[in-house]
Amino acid sequence: MKKGDKYDWRIGSPPPLIEQHSLVKHRIIESYVCEYILTLMSQARIPKLQLTLVDGFSGGGAYLAEDGSGEIDGSPLLMMRAVREARARLNLGRDKPREVAVDYAFIDVERDTAAYLERRLAQRADEGAIERADLARARVCQGDFLAELPRLVSEVKARRMGEHAIFVLDQYSYDKLPMADLAGLMRAMQGAEVLLTFNVGSLITFLADRAANRRPMERIGLAKHVPWESLQALKQDRQWRQVLQRHLAYGIRQEAGARFATLFFVRPLGATPWDYWLIHLSNRYKAHEVMKNLHWDNATAFGHELEPGVFMQGYDANRDHEYTGQETFDFGDSSREACVNGIHEHLGRLIFAESGPVRLRDLVERYAAQSPGSTMHFIQAAANLHRSQDVIICSPDGRTLRPSKSYHLNSTIEAARTPRLIP
Repeated sequence: MKKGDKYDWRIGSPPPLIEQHSLVKHRIIESYVCEYILTLMSQARIPKLQLTLVDGFSGGGAYLAEDGSGEIDGSPLLMMRAVREARARLNLGRDKPREVAVDYAFIDVERDTAAYLERRLAQRADEGAIERADLARARVCQGDFLAELPRLVSEVKARRMGEHAIFVLDQYSYDKLPMADLAGLMRAMQGAEVLLTFNVGSLITFLADRAANRRPMERIGLAKHVPWESLQALKQDRQWRQVLQRHLAYGIRQEAGARFATLFFVRPLGATPWDYWLIHLSNRYKAHEVMKNLHWDNATAFGHELEPGVFMQGYDANRDHEYTGQETFDFGDSSREACVNGIHEHLGRLIFAESGPVRLRDLVERYAAQSPGSTMHFIQAAANLHRSQDVIICSPDGRTLRPSKSYHLNSTIEAARTPRLIP
């Protein structure tokens, strides 16, 4: 965690305050770790999971609640709590327990912060909030994450149990983690996943065609995705922030080296432009889908942000009526309908561009990273196309199907011979 007035941990002093938007980010991280374990252990015959959880910018593990209710846990503790919950759910009613063996690596560049975290972990173990067995496998390291990364990768690969690892990289800014290092991690470990924060609001606000901006963008590998020559003219357009977001989102997806990527924006309370992205990188579609479903569970805002016809969703504290006490629009139903309609439009064009039938599974996995829609949204869009007779869907054994509410992902879809014009 970057040292500064906002986030500073020292033994003997109160921890820093945490705001509502960060609580939502932490809730997604905690929920994802639990769901990740349950998904990998979904087959009851799997007796053991070996997992590594890394927090590369760990902070001190404690914050003061914004409402004055006291101290709350930071991300290292939240991940350990998630492991405990997953174990309990996996072994409910079982005589022979299934094992979830987790190694933890918590890294922070500040010595005082690392010392604070060590004390916080011991305190929470004494209070019964985390398992002592997990505490024994937790290593707190004062150092630079990128310097520690080669060692971490080597240790995970040496365990020979599937290379399962989640890297939580909650950087305070946007320029600490080069895309090339993330791509190297994704290549080295097919089972690696990354949860990365990227302070896009700060970056875009001060972005200009000068050396002070170009150097950090070159360092993180995104300089070639910024339209430098047209920046000044672009900022005269009312939609300039959205346009730059499209360039950066495309660049991250291209340079980070993961098969699947989700972008979930988080916007603090007020009229501030300091929103940031919570980015999930994975090489496995199932993990991508689990994260997207958590995004839908935690989102309060939805709209055209990245590409024409492709949507983006996120958490906007101004639209959280439970937090602000002000009523807002119903995010759920209207936004899901908008998502399905957007996919319907794009899916129709993609299917008509295909030379023949394509499996629904392949279509979903090929284009899922371009949309916040998960499998259910793509299937609903395909069903809408089917009902309107724009496409033909066949079962895995080749039988032509009638329109239905559900389809097997191994079914095939192709353009009808005389389709209607897709709206």
